[in-house]
Amino acid sequence: MQKEFTLVQIKRHIVFTFGLWVLAMGLTGCSESADSYEVTERHTNGTSVMTMARLDVSGMMCLHACGGKIKKELLKVNGVANATIEFEEDRALNYAKVEYDERVVEVNGLVEAIAGIADGKLYAVQAVEVTHFAKRTELN
Repeated sequence: MQKEFTLVQIKRHIVFTFGLWVLAMGLTGCSESADSYEVTERHTNGTSVMTMARLDVSGMMCLHACGGKIKKELLKVNGVANATIEFEEDRALNYAKVEYDERVVEVNGLVEAIAGIADGKLYAVQAVEVTHFAKRTELN
């Protein structure tokens, strides 16, 4: 009788552990990846050799801690010249504006810098608007 009781306990433990594992995989597997954002590109006249990107970021709760960390990580990316954070408490999505050299870094590199904070558990880029600048040309 004791052996049967122990066998039942072992089976319950295995089923419980497997259930926890399935639950954990489901929760982490459903998190947003760095590739699940919308990109909009604009071309406009300008003199800047840099490209501008506006990255809409979910998860920002304040300007100083959250925004400061995002700005710090963006400025570490090779090719980024400047980064500013636009935060308003009542706004659904706040954003970062990044001036960068697209010959050195692609948009995905900027997104990965944000997604890499806390292993992607805090912030997610929802959309990116990229503005490319070109000198104005005149036709003869």
